[in-house]
Amino acid sequence: MMISSEKISPAKINLYLEIKGRRVDGYHNIESLMTFCKCGDVLKVEKSRSFKLSVKGPYAKLLEKQENLIESSLKKLEIFFNQKFKVNVLLTKNLPISSGMAGGSSNVATFIRCLKEIYDLKDLEGFNDLLLSIGSDVPFCYHGKTAIVESIGENLSFVENFKNYFILLVNPNVEISTREVFENLNVKYISKKQTIFKSSHPKIDIDFIKKRDNVLQNFTVEKNKLIKDLLSFLSSCHGSLLTRMTGSGATCYSLFANKKDLENAKKITVKTFKNYWIQDSTLVNSVEDIKLV
Repeated sequence: MMISSEKISPAKINLYLEIKGRRVDGYHNIESLMTFCKCGDVLKVEKSRSFKLSVKGPYAKLLEKQENLIESSLKKLEIFFNQKFKVNVLLTKNLPISSGMAGGSSNVATFIRCLKEIYDLKDLEGFNDLLLSIGSDVPFCYHGKTAIVESIGENLSFVENFKNYFILLVNPNVEISTREVFENLNVKYISKKQTIFKSSHPKIDIDFIKKRDNVLQNFTVEKNKLIKDLLSFLSSCHGSLLTRMTGSGATCYSLFANKKDLENAKKITVKTFKNYWIQDSTLVNSVEDIKLV
């Protein structure tokens, strides 16, 4: 039995995100191709005499204003597994806050994976319902594989061998409220496109993705000129295959087929946007392929 576990808590990327309709419970049914990139926060969990959460890193202070999802989900986890989890948790917060990269959901999903290793926990009936009750992105982040995600986040169709493009991520250090974006969506953002991804897998490639959309981006750029200008800039970078916003923003990204184009795009982006968060990385199909260095 392990006494500690340390893992990357990777950033989630929405390659497209469409809204299929509003439910009677107020939530929205979605369809989104989600994947991960190798950059993210870092979580270290080790056995202790009591539970304690510490946060460090460039965005640690901003988390002081918010309830951390790890701490708020602890009671649910203890009730579900019928035991106390006495661990020290050290979160190194590298990703911007409210950035569309599911930082909080990825962190709690990584926390659960660490707990399962340390306490040798087994999946019990209702485990996936537990994940969804914590947050709509938590099931995807926990299972940790590229997938088309439907409904409110519980239906996952895993995609095998999606190409691991190079990615340039840029955030203007502006927080976007996901709740506010969804609350203000109206019928013009509802996608009429029919899902073709079911039991038989079509070819999921860049051309497939370009035919889809992120409708939250359409709404957000109307409200935030910084994001509109950033998307325009990134799409003009040489070698950019696809430029989009992930989730409800404010992080935007461009995909590149080769590392040289990525490096050149990063150089000019750093010069142009002095105070933005800028990170180059690589897409990855499984969180198991992400190793601490």
